[in-house]
Formats: sequence, C-alpha cells, structure tokens
Amino acid sequence: MLLSTAALGLGSALLPLSPTAARAYTLAAIPGAPVRSYGPNGTHWPAHTPRTGHAVTLRVACNWAAIRSAIASVTAAQAARGVIILVGAGTLPADAARDMLSNVGSATWSRNVLITPEPGYGTVTMTGTVRMRRVEGVTFARFIAHNIRMVDCTRTTWAHCKLNYGMRIYSSSGVVSGCDGYELVMPNSRVNPEDAFSYSAGPGSTLTDCVWEGCYSAPIFRPNGSSAHLDTFQMFGGGFYRGLTIRDSVFFGSNNCALQIGGSFPSDPRRGTNFLTLDHSIVMSQSMAMQTRFPMLAGGSGNGGQAINGGGEDGQLSAINGSYVLGSMHVTRWNRVQDSYTSHARAVTGNPARTGQWIYRSDLVNMTAAQLTNLAPVPSDAYLRRIWT
Repeated sequence: MLLSTAALGLGSALLPLSPTAARAYTLAAIPGAPVRSYGPNGTHWPAHTPRTGHAVTLRVACNWAAIRSAIASVTAAQAARGVIILVGAGTLPADAARDMLSNVGSATWSRNVLITPEPGYGTVTMTGTVRMRRVEGVTFARFIAHNIRMVDCTRTTWAHCKLNYGMRIYSSSGVVSGCDGYELVMPNSRVNPEDAFSYSAGPGSTLTDCVWEGCYSAPIFRPNGSSAHLDTFQMFGGGFYRGLTIRDSVFFGSNNCALQIGGSFPSDPRRGTNFLTLDHSIVMSQSMAMQTRFPMLAGGSGNGGQAINGGGEDGQLSAINGSYVLGSMHVTRWNRVQDSYTSHARAVTGNPARTGQWIYRSDLVNMTAAQLTNLAPVPSDAYLRRIWT
C-alpha cells in the first residue's frame, strides 16, 4: 500500500509538497510500520514491545504491589517470548513523595514487558504524580494518567496514554536511554506555572537516545502576575542530555516556547553526535497556538512568539520530512534541514544547515484553525478511544 498525501492529512490548504517531500512520506506495506501523521493515529508503537501473541499472560489487581510482583516474576526467557501484564479496572494511587515502583525489570531483556488495562483504554487511571525509579524494560500502554516522573528508567516506554499534566524523564546516575513515548497525548491547555514535559540529566549522568513519536501537547499559560518561564517540552540539566528524536508529533508553545533545547557541555563524551532531530513534526509558538487552536484561558497570560529556544549543540540539530517550525528559533547552526518549513524569515540565514536549508513560507504566519486541522486533527476523547482500541 502506498499512501497519498491526502491519506496523510497533507492537503493542498498549505502545500503542495515538493516531489522530494512526497517521496519521503511514502511508506511500503511493512507489517506494523507506522502511518506518518502529525500527532496520534494508533499506529505508532515501540518495536521492542509485542502488541499481540504474548506467550505469557499475567493478570493482576489494580494496585502497585500486584504490578510490581508481576514484573519481578518475569524471567529473561519469558520476556523474549512476550509477556503481557493485564491490570484490572480501577484507580492507581499516587504519592509524589515516594516511588510507586522501583528497582524492577531489566534493560537487558530482548523485548519489553507490556502492562496494560485488561478492559482496554480508559479503564485504569492514575491519580496525582506517579514516580518511578529504576524501572526497566517495561512498556505501559493505554492508561489515563495525571503526571508521570521517571528516574533512571532505561528502556521503559509509555504508549497510547492520555496525560492531564505531563511527564518528566530524569537521569540521576550513569547513562539512561530508551525512555520513549509513543502517542502520549496531553490534549487540554491549562493555566499553571510548570512545564508539561521535561528531558533532563543530573550532574555526572547522561540521558540520550530517546524517541517521542506520534505525541501531542497543548500549551501551558502562566497565571496572571506570574514570571514563570514556561516551555511545553524542555531539555535541561547539569549533566549530559542529547539524542532526542521527535517524530510525527505536535507541540504547541507555552509562554517561552514549545521546545526548549538547552545546550551541550564541552565535556560531554557524546559531543559531536545527534542532539535533536525533528522528523515530520510541528512545533509552534504560543501566539500561533492561540491563533489556530487554543484561546487564552481565564486567569492566564502570555503571547510568546518563540517556537524553539536554546542552542542545543551547534551543528547537531536536524529537521526532516516535512517538519514545521511556526514561530522564531534561537540562532544556531543546524546539521541537516530537508523539506522543512518555517514561518520566520530570519531562520533561513540565522539557522543555516550543513545540508539543505529552511524553506521560508510567509503564508504560515496566517495559518488558520481549519488549515491546522487539515494537518493535525484534534485528538478528542472519542478519537483516542477509537484509535487505541
């Protein structure tokens, strides 16, 4: 099956695409291959986690102790054959002061263990802030959560989940990688003084090689009178952070920007490798978010014009396959820019690339709600229930 630009939601309201771009979006009929989209469509899924055909099925009650015991019982041989842990309907409590799960699972398992509600998406919710520490080789899927904090959770993934507040990924010791998100959706804007998503490393640690695919986040408005510096997705820390790929995703800007990418340290042993890749994704400023989808909320303030802030690492940023940056960017050099568009004229000269260049589109400044919907439909509750069945 070959996908047309219409099937991908890339109608003529904004493009036509160049022939090179059109080739980039053509997918072969590979079983399990994701269908390219801006935001969730049900097809983005971690390759290391079997969706069906599990050799081992474990059923547990809706509580953390039962989930932990089930993960702890899994052997490497079982994980290789496929393990699914089915959680009964209910509510999983949270306590930001302690870990709900810790020191369980293994990053050396050849396949991740899948944990998911047995009755399906929406039947298990997580309240408050759920904190996990050194939980490895596990994929949580089809939960409704409030706020997730993962500390040193190498190769633990979240997929097909609705988030009310956000997610924080943190490395405190050694090298942490594979903290991926597939179709994580925070659909509603809010007035709040905290970022929605963070990707951070503490002193002496590294966070690298993570993929966020098919994700979607609404903006955050800061409260009236607040001086909070808000980013929808922020990379930061006193340690080494890099290697982030954002694919098929949409991030609407908070008052500072949609994507704050921080910067690299000269002492980073991975310096000179990929810092950030935007692959067929949309990042836009708060002012553009307000213009196209998210009006200012009562009690909120802000109208920022930045889409991307921070320099990352000079020459180690890429934008490919029809990415859009709607709003201004921090002045820095990119590595590769291919078939990607900007509404900011100065990006062409202020953000040069070793290979390719930004395509400036003056009409993008006037993008309408209808044009955005053509690119990135609103992920309503009904839509999420349908695609995550």
